Amino acid sequence: MSDDMSAYKEVFLSESAEYIQSITDGLLALESDPHDLQPVEVVFRGAHSLKGMAAAMGYTGTTELTHKMESLMDTVRQKAQPIDSSLIDLMLRAVDGVRDLVADESSGTSSVDVSQIVEALVARTQVKGSEPGAAPTSPDGQELVGGSAMAGGGSLFLVKVTLVESCVLKAVRAYMAIKRLGHMGTVIETHPSAAEIEDEEFDRSFEVVLRSKEGPEAITSAVSAISEMEGVVVTPMEEPPAEMAPAHEPRSSESRRSIPKIAETQTVRISIGHLDSMVNLVGELVIIRSRLDKIARDVDSSDLRETLGVLEQVSADLQHEVMQTRMVPVGNIFNRFPRMVRDLAHDLGKDVAFEMEGLDIELDRTVLDEIGDPIVHLLRNSADHGIEPPQDRKAAGKPERGTVRLVAQREREQVRIVVSDDGRGMDVERIWQKAVERGMVSPEERDSYTQQDVLLLTCSPGFSTAQAATKVSGRGVGMDVVKGKIEYLGGTLVIRSHPGEGTQMVLSLPLTLAIIQALLVASSGQVFAIPLSAVSEVLSPSEVRTKTVDGSPVVVLRNGSVAPMHVLDEIIGASPRSKRQPSPEEHIVMMEMGDEANALVVERLVGRQEVVIKPLSPLFKGLRGIGGATVLGDGRVALILDPRTLFDMGA
Repeated sequence: MSDDMSAYKEVFLSESAEYIQSITDGLLALESDPHDLQPVEVVFRGAHSLKGMAAAMGYTGTTELTHKMESLMDTVRQKAQPIDSSLIDLMLRAVDGVRDLVADESSGTSSVDVSQIVEALVARTQVKGSEPGAAPTSPDGQELVGGSAMAGGGSLFLVKVTLVESCVLKAVRAYMAIKRLGHMGTVIETHPSAAEIEDEEFDRSFEVVLRSKEGPEAITSAVSAISEMEGVVVTPMEEPPAEMAPAHEPRSSESRRSIPKIAETQTVRISIGHLDSMVNLVGELVIIRSRLDKIARDVDSSDLRETLGVLEQVSADLQHEVMQTRMVPVGNIFNRFPRMVRDLAHDLGKDVAFEMEGLDIELDRTVLDEIGDPIVHLLRNSADHGIEPPQDRKAAGKPERGTVRLVAQREREQVRIVVSDDGRGMDVERIWQKAVERGMVSPEERDSYTQQDVLLLTCSPGFSTAQAATKVSGRGVGMDVVKGKIEYLGGTLVIRSHPGEGTQMVLSLPLTLAIIQALLVASSGQVFAIPLSAVSEVLSPSEVRTKTVDGSPVVVLRNGSVAPMHVLDEIIGASPRSKRQPSPEEHIVMMEMGDEANALVVERLVGRQEVVIKPLSPLFKGLRGIGGATVLGDGRVALILDPRTLFDMGA
């Protein structure tokens, strides 16, 4: 019994999270454009579906709250309720209550009290409208109106579904079956009614009238795939039987709106632990493949080389598929930020437009889970201390509504996430003075600090230029956390700002933390791996122009700027620091991290290879310049250089 309930609970939690997000998105869309009533349908449908699911699970608190939300939104649908900020605020409070109740009731506790929210919903419903006489609805939230359903193409079918006798939660299985049918066409009516099915007021069988372009076999197969189905019979129909016809006139075609469906995806839930194990095993396979490649070259067997060619292709495809299973669209994290920015702007009395782009860009699940909090810090800082109050913006000749943008972009083997605002910008000199006051820098060092260097001083622990404390404090709050987290993930943070125009925070992150493309180089008889994402090009000394600045060698870049030149042997301590020029036999690896460029002189190039990142022992925690290790094809261990801290070693 408990196992069955556990299986149902997983379905419920997954579906409810999707509907809660859908309701939130609909409310925010409704607030941004109250004249477009399409989001009302989305919110009403989500509340109705949640109510049915919660009732089937026996979660009375969630059922009551969602029913009151549904009732209020029905008055909005009937245009008996004005759409204003107080309505949106109340519904968003109710959404928070539903989220808390779902977690509470699904864990078997009863510590959440939403009575005040329920009373507020009832009061608002009764003041402006009346209890709804809602049209019959399916568990998928679609109105079961004959005219609306008949407008779609396809044939009419009577689908009779019979559940197995041992089925524990009949309403849940019925809901899943009707939802599956809803994705294959238009559910016109059910017998018994949707409400009776939700309340389990039926034996083991129920009927659904469906209009669909699919054939009987496809419909039967789709429903039969659901667990605990004993039988599915699909019969073509001419017209719906009289006893199942709707009891009221359909709406006119002008008033009908297409209600977007929440997409159904054929997925299997896999724990992150299993995915981590799969990635580790594929990593071992990559290492074994590299070792076999070396053996094949030593043995010089054509058959072995041919077989290894096939193995390489298959293992590469397997590696790609395994890595793809861990890739998740950034929208999974981004979708919670519009509500946060909206609430913060209201609290601060500011008018802020929030824009997002690149929601379909994918990142490794591990990376995605880690960047949520840093982005929250950046967005809160932008809304609080980036965007000026409306009166200040107006006085500065700006639109009273400020804009905060969150953009994800794919760039080579990295993802760039940009948080920007069109606010007051950051005052470089004020930051410098604050740093001097705190003893972080000395006044005479000013000429050696670029604008980027000064802006990054805000990432020092506890640094803030806020004149007065607010609930979000100054730009420095959390910036040390942001920078630390991004660097922990192998990424970089770049800050760009112009006074009066706004600020841009650029996070560059690796796509994955498990397997990377690397450039293998050798110095002093040892092989090192450099993440290819940090390598811009590889040159011979004869291809670059070098000179000496302040006694140190630099490479002159094509744009006229210079990049410091470092010798790998000297960095790792294999030879004393000499500030020498490279010899003709050596190679220069140009490396870029954020806006910073460096030139690394290496003894020789070994090649390009996929490497599996193995973490170092905790004994080496905090070791600068080294980001991990990998096993090469010949079984040797190669250290992976960390481009973020490599050039600080021994400085």
